[in-house]
Amino acid sequence: MSCSSTCGQTVFYAKTWYHIAGALIFTFVGSVSVILGPLFLFDILKRADGKPGTEAGIALSIIGNFMILVALLGWFNVYARRTPLLRICREGILINVIGVSSLDNVPLVPSILRVAWLILSLQGFKKQIGFIPWESFEAAQATGLPMMRSLVIVAKIVYSNRGDQSLHLPLASSIIFREVEFRHSLDKVSTEIREFHSDLDARGALTSWNQ
Repeated sequence: MSCSSTCGQTVFYAKTWYHIAGALIFTFVGSVSVILGPLFLFDILKRADGKPGTEAGIALSIIGNFMILVALLGWFNVYARRTPLLRICREGILINVIGVSSLDNVPLVPSILRVAWLILSLQGFKKQIGFIPWESFEAAQATGLPMMRSLVIVAKIVYSNRGDQSLHLPLASSIIFREVEFRHSLDKVSTEIREFHSDLDARGALTSWNQ
């Protein structure tokens, strides 16, 4: 039994509306492009001036295929966020780590290059479950300017891709969530984490992260 009704909220979900909106737009534009591309390429459709549309067909086909891949990434992000982004449990904190890229900590990398790398490397289609045991937890704080705030959790984070959720090697010593990721305010999330961390009795009534 969870004590979310008496001890505070323990389950926090991610926003998905902007992923849905982006996936719909890229699905529509990409579908139109991959349909029109071959029509121009095989001279079924012609340019307005009557000349062959081979170049336009090639461009539309390339752009359309890229947009379809971006749409697939968007739909994966919607699917991956059906489960909570963060859950406070008896043993510690469980986090949903989605689409982590090796370029995330590289400065001055254009957004389009990051997206392309997420797709080409398949890193954008990976989801990991991170575990933060209470004994390794150090701090949780919402920081930053309005509309640009982040939740920083400092702790030893371990992860597993196995169904039994057994603990593996450390993933990181901290993790950062952007404000746009959570449905709830970052102050709410950080406050609940700190309160449960300091209240052993309240934690004892929570569900296990293996459930």
